Order: sequence, then structure tokens, then C-alpha cells
Amino acid sequence: MRIGIIGAGIMGLTFGYYLSREGHRVTLFEKGNQMGGLAGYLEFEGTTIDKYYHSILGGDSHLLQLIDELGIDDQLRFKGLKMGFYHEKDFYPMSTPYELMSFPPLNLADRFRLVYTVLHSLLIRNWSALEEISVEKWLIRLSGKKNYENIWKPLLRAKFDGSFDDVPATYIWSRIHRMNSIRKGKKRGGDNGFLIGGFSTLIRSLAERIREQKGTIHMNAAVQKAAPDSGGVCLGTREKELSFDRVISTIPIPHFQALLPDEFGLYKEALSKISYLDIVCLLLVYKKSLCAYHTLNITDGSIPFTGVVETTHLIDPRFVNGNSLVYFPMYLLPGSEIFKMQETQIYQHCLPHIRAMFPDFTQDNVVKTFVLRNRYVEPIHRVGGTGEIPDVVTPVANLFLANTAQVYPEILNCESIVRFSKKVVEKIKA
Repeated sequence: MRIGIIGAGIMGLTFGYYLSREGHRVTLFEKGNQMGGLAGYLEFEGTTIDKYYHSILGGDSHLLQLIDELGIDDQLRFKGLKMGFYHEKDFYPMSTPYELMSFPPLNLADRFRLVYTVLHSLLIRNWSALEEISVEKWLIRLSGKKNYENIWKPLLRAKFDGSFDDVPATYIWSRIHRMNSIRKGKKRGGDNGFLIGGFSTLIRSLAERIREQKGTIHMNAAVQKAAPDSGGVCLGTREKELSFDRVISTIPIPHFQALLPDEFGLYKEALSKISYLDIVCLLLVYKKSLCAYHTLNITDGSIPFTGVVETTHLIDPRFVNGNSLVYFPMYLLPGSEIFKMQETQIYQHCLPHIRAMFPDFTQDNVVKTFVLRNRYVEPIHRVGGTGEIPDVVTPVANLFLANTAQVYPEILNCESIVRFSKKVVEKIKA
């Protein structure tokens, strides 16, 4: 079959790889000048840096299998990492059960309830009931009010830009299950893994294999329409129109809606029920380590960023010219004033908080600053909203929708995207 794929992020490239491997003639359309989407990269001083922070867990079986198939497993490294909490102007390690049970802000009973919440979540396999209860009610019931106010609420407030009243309990459940898969990496030499060269290594390998398998990737080629065409689907860009037997769209729903003909107005309206968070992320290339932890969760609501991620606790600094890479992400509701700020304004907005948290911080150690921003990054699912998640099959014959809004209830990462893509491939071939 001739198969068109809209979007060359990790999901689109994964589709392209699996389908071209089976002999289908795939053509990918990417509106930008770089593949990979949120897993894309920056060029800096002759090396590549991931635009956003990523890691590979030992339990990421589908992603690890893909890396093995592509022959880049020799670029994979695993390492143990430390996680911490910044609470009431102090730092606390939270990497082990012992550290969790020793968390000073909580008394012994609260600590046991926190552990109980984690263990209870891990025993739940059928998540459907959790989809009907808010994350707030569920966490208070399991962890208690004190744990909720001190731990969970600040984290939720930061993640959802203060608006999480209607977020289902699946949000925390899926994250606890995700973190539990860390232990499966022990046999590889550590909790978390990375690819030398970052995810650009994966992106370039996927693109190379697609081309070897007679696939085509068009860059700077924004698809402007997708319409029925003689039993197939016609895709139109500014330069040309091409017909395909089947088409898969991997782009966010608001962009997908704009491609559809007016006659599918009711379908387009139904898709509008899915909303998204945007992201702004300040990335510092710093001369030395700034934070003692790979991941630092923040419970202080006055701090604008949701956490601090120093990826060079995982990635060997020698692969990024001896520097440290420190990310300060901010998840934002649509229309946020922070999203509209200039890059220098965002840096100045974060700087006083960075200095307060890290007194040893100096401007002289800043090699480079990047401000990264993307719309439609994190789909927001609501209590009882499973029915709002669109099906892969659309009302347009032979046009399929497969994007991050449908990965629910799993959290978004390369493992869940590869797993989801493999399932969709089977449906498309049917």
C-alpha cells in the first residue's frame, strides 16, 4: 500500500519504520526542518543536545527492542540516579524506600500512608474505576490530608498550572507504575538509560532505515488538507497534492482539525473536547553541576518551574563537551502570559528562583541559555472522559488518527509511543 504519514515526530517515524519494513511505500510529511518533534535536538558546539529531558527505563521493553532492531544498542548506557524534593527551602533525597520513610516533614503514620499509596497503586491493574474519580479525592483517601497538602497538591498544581480539579486518578496511578519499571534496569547497570548523542541517535536511525526501505521523508512540507479521494486520501501541501491508499495523522488534534473538509464539522467539533497543556522550558548549559539530583521535584508554589532536571547526572558530561545540562520546565495552560514572553524575559523570570534555590549559582558559569516552547504538549484528560478520546479510525475513509491524546492512560514517553504505534500498525494493516 501507499501510506502517507503526517508528522515526523517519534510516533510518525516509528510508523514509517514498521510499515516500510513490511514492504509498504511510506511517505512522511514534516512541517518543520527537523524530525523528532518533542524528542528533537539542538546543535551546540559540535554536539547534539536533547531539546527536552528524556531517559530510558529498564522496563521500556518496546523501545529497547526497537533500539536493538535498529542496531544502535551499542550506544545505550545505564546508570543509577538520585531523585530529590525541594520542600520549604530545603532539599531532601527521595530515591529509596528508606529515604521516603525518613522524609522529615511527615510523621511516621503519614510516611506509612505514603508508602501504602504507592503499593496500593501497583496492585491495581484495571484502571477503569480510577478514571471516574478525581486525583484529589483518590489521593486524600489513600494518603491522607497532610500528605496531600505537603506532597501531592504542590506537584499537581505545578504540573497543571494550578488547574487540576477534574484530573482523574489515573494520572498518578500511571506515573507510579512507570517509575516502578525503573527496577528492571538494575541488570543493565543502573536505573535509567540514555543513548550517546541523545534521542537524535534514535531519530536519525529511524529516518535512515525508512529511506533504506524505499520510504520518503519530506521536510518543510506542511500538510494543508486531507480529503477523500477515489477510495483513498489526498494530502495537499503548498507545492503539490498526492494520493495515498491510507493516511495516518500523528499531529496534535487542533492541527488535525484544520486539515479536514467542512463536511466533517460534527467530527471536528467532537475532537475539540480534548485540551492540552503547553510547555516553556529554560535550558542552561552550565560549566559544572548545579543540582545534586537528576530530578528535583518542587513543592513550593511560588517557584514558576515544575522541577529541575539535570540530565548530565545521567548523560556523561564528556558527551556534551564537559558541560552540565539543567532543564527548568514550566507546563502552562493555553493563553499563559509566560508562554508569550520573550526569551530574555523568561530567563529573568526564572533567575531569582534559581539563585534562591542554588546560592552557588553564578552567571559566569552559564555557557549558554536556550528557551524552548511548544504548544499542545500534554493532553488533559478529565474525570469520566474516556469516551472523549477519539478512535484511531476516523469518519474519513482510510484516514487514521494516531497521536499523543490517545496514549491514555499511560504517560507520554518514547516507550508508550512506540508501544501505541505498534498496536495502531496492526489496525491499519487490517
